[in-house]
Amino acid sequence: MNIIKYTTTAVLLLCAFSTSLAQQTATINGQVFNEENNKPLPGVNIIIKNTNKGSSSNGQGAFTLSKVDPGSYTLIFSFIGFKKIIKPIQLSPGERAEIKIELSPRSMLLNGIQITALRPDQIAEANMKENEVKEANPRDSGELLRNIAGVDAVRRGPAGLDPVIRGLRETEIGTYLDGTRIFPGGPARMDSPLSHLDPTAIKKIEVVKGPYALTWGAGNMSAVHVETQPLNTLTKTFGGTITSGYDSNLNAIEEAVSVRGSTGKFGYWVHGAWREGNDFESGNGTNIPGNFLSRELRAKFGYALTSKSYVDISIGYQNQKNLDYPGRLLNADFFNTYNYSANWEWIPENGILSSLKAQAYINNVDHGMDNDGKPTAQEDQNRMPPFPLAVAVDARAHVSGGNITAELTPAPSWNLEIGTDIYSANRDAVRTIDRRNEGMKPAMFPLVDQMWPDARVTDLGLFAKAKHSFTDQLNATSTVRLDLVYTDAGPTSNFFANNVSTNLEQSETNLSGSFTLNYIANQHWTLGAGLGSVVRTADATERYSDRIPASKAQTSAEFVGNPDLDPERSTQADLWIDATYQSWNLSLNLFGRQLDEYITFEATNLQKRLPLSPDTVFRYINGKACFWGFDLSASYRIINALSLNGSAHYLWGKDISLNEPALGISPFGIDGGLRYESPDRPWFVEGTFHWITEQDRVATTRGETSTDGYLTAEIKTGLTAWNRLSLQAGVENVTNTQYVNHLNAKNPFSKQSIPEPGRVFHLDITYKF
Repeated sequence: MNIIKYTTTAVLLLCAFSTSLAQQTATINGQVFNEENNKPLPGVNIIIKNTNKGSSSNGQGAFTLSKVDPGSYTLIFSFIGFKKIIKPIQLSPGERAEIKIELSPRSMLLNGIQITALRPDQIAEANMKENEVKEANPRDSGELLRNIAGVDAVRRGPAGLDPVIRGLRETEIGTYLDGTRIFPGGPARMDSPLSHLDPTAIKKIEVVKGPYALTWGAGNMSAVHVETQPLNTLTKTFGGTITSGYDSNLNAIEEAVSVRGSTGKFGYWVHGAWREGNDFESGNGTNIPGNFLSRELRAKFGYALTSKSYVDISIGYQNQKNLDYPGRLLNADFFNTYNYSANWEWIPENGILSSLKAQAYINNVDHGMDNDGKPTAQEDQNRMPPFPLAVAVDARAHVSGGNITAELTPAPSWNLEIGTDIYSANRDAVRTIDRRNEGMKPAMFPLVDQMWPDARVTDLGLFAKAKHSFTDQLNATSTVRLDLVYTDAGPTSNFFANNVSTNLEQSETNLSGSFTLNYIANQHWTLGAGLGSVVRTADATERYSDRIPASKAQTSAEFVGNPDLDPERSTQADLWIDATYQSWNLSLNLFGRQLDEYITFEATNLQKRLPLSPDTVFRYINGKACFWGFDLSASYRIINALSLNGSAHYLWGKDISLNEPALGISPFGIDGGLRYESPDRPWFVEGTFHWITEQDRVATTRGETSTDGYLTAEIKTGLTAWNRLSLQAGVENVTNTQYVNHLNAKNPFSKQSIPEPGRVFHLDITYKF
């Protein structure tokens, strides 16, 4: 708890102490417009180069940069889909400069997603400034996250790759959609939270690799925030896109249509998507089950109540069905996902209060699973029972919540954020096992199990964040968070009550905090340090599961929950260096993490539930683990049109309680790429490679085995014709390499890890209207 005391002290010191400059400062007021239609452009990023000062334009395109020392500066204006503008400015003491900026749309129509890795102080890593929008074949959000150093993903089937950040996984990673908390519907995590959103609907993904996203929500040891189309960036009355894509090998088809517009007071966005895929072949020709069908409809409607107040409503529906999961005991029959949210924002014209925001939301997932097509659905005389089984699981996740946040600027060098949030997650799952055909069967059939007994976790959080700029070169940020947690569950099985616990109700008071210090040594180099400690409460599976497989292991053994688990605490220290020069930039982040009350598991003498399961039943317990590693990324602009990008990552982890390596440690890897973007025509071509070493440090008690290293490459190109039609094409895994990502799940019947696809040709066409 020392880190919390230090963090709380830091917040009090920041609030009590402020430095003032002796000389009279200047102020920059401005407004940003769309050059194409002369309408105000909200959401534009404005920074003063080589300082900590920055802002963004409001709904009227206006911005203010205050308390700027006299002198010569360079302003940088950037916005997705528009050409960056660099403007020099000279400021005199006491001057109030007024400027007008016009941004022109980029000729290249980028069909990509802005993927940003945030430093502990919530600022984008330096290398992201050169190429913020990544053109992508948007097949799966998890695959996109694999492009970030220190981020990987688990493949259990053809879609829905599950993110892993520096060894943290599942509910250790907070996942958010437009500010709302999302959880998977199934106990086996066939559906990672990101799988419930078609990639074509995503505009931006932000990743925080540590305990620094404390204002986003509770228990964020790391966090991923996904944003769909923001309405306040729309400038045309009517427009949209039509997208079509195809992937060979996967035989996958993607169709999407978006319609959007704004009348000034009213804004709207309506998006529909349809995806279908089939079995694919790995590099050596092995056929991997990969069928899936996904249909989705989303919409946002917003209205400006006043010039300073805005409200919007979002709705979303997704239906996925007939999904093959070679890395699970069952396949997914269907997912039905519903998202509803309402947002309100008020921006006062004057005063200390900068903005006031409120949000309410509901996210629901209904999930059905069965064993159709699995070996257990077939007769087998060498198995007990020998007759074919019919296995079905009905699961659901219901999450409701909301938040209120106030941002204040009590002084030019101070920014404060205070707020509260709450979520209540109810999760329930029932498994039924019966004989599939006619004939004699044991008296116990049909078996009906409460896999999750109507479990509920409710968390009420209070947070405060303070940022203070001591000078243009030095700033500090400190955050404290208090969470009040209550958990409960419905009636359990007799086995659970007799062998595990009857005390299902638990309550916790959890305190988290973080502190970062950022120093700009000169116009090129930035140094920073961060220290954070966050508490995560045990989830429904860890508390209340009744002898079901665990997705935190690569074995099909049964695991039982533990309602008495203490919450995990992750304490992490970070050091980072950013370098930015005209032709190259670099980001290096070193980190170390200790997990106290780490939720792991141990073998028991408890009786297994299913005849086909391994004999040993495991139980979740508290333990300890430690991790350390580094992420390095860099880019170099050889000439104006040609750039070289690269990254490297390393992770080491140990489960101290089990005295073995932590599960799911991504091996050392290096990524690199060469990109040419024509300065005269809307055309680019890019080649990339991924070199991954073998991983032989494995968690043997959890069924993990070593994996070989590999080298893969891909090529992609794109062009825009008539400023409306965009074409992208490429080849993934050019050499048709047979390889397995170390984190991928194992086939529970063959015990082999799920391989990645072999060579894939893809083509995407987008028409903008």
